[in-house]
Amino acid sequence: MNRSSKAALVGATAIVSVLALAGCAAGTGAAAAPTPTVTVTSTVTATPAPASASPDDPMDALTAWTACVVLAQEVYVSQAPNAKMAPYSPKTPPTKNADGTWRAIVGFPLDPPPEGAASVVVICDIGGTKGAPTLVHWSTKDI
Repeated sequence: MNRSSKAALVGATAIVSVLALAGCAAGTGAAAAPTPTVTVTSTVTATPAPASASPDDPMDALTAWTACVVLAQEVYVSQAPNAKMAPYSPKTPPTKNADGTWRAIVGFPLDPPPEGAASVVVICDIGGTKGAPTLVHWSTKDI
């Protein structure tokens, strides 16, 4: 074997070795492409539970309205069982009085409205704390 034949043989051997490493066998046609493996790793973090209000927390507008709803259901709905209460509206929240109590108004639209009144409202002055609301004063009014 001459020098160029040896070089050709070494080159051919190198090509076959590269093809074998790549997953191809010389002379067998195209090899199937390897299938990639997908690994999904997710990190789950727990959502912390919302802090519950302490019974000693100061009264707020929504708590005052809710306390007034309880009273309104007792004094008005018991007399008018078909009464439908208007939902809480952030457009007209309870207001804080000068003495620190809250004035809340719960409305009951009348359907059909009689002449002179479109709804009945229960007006409450609520004091105390979130855990222990106290009724200071209440009244009803046709509007």
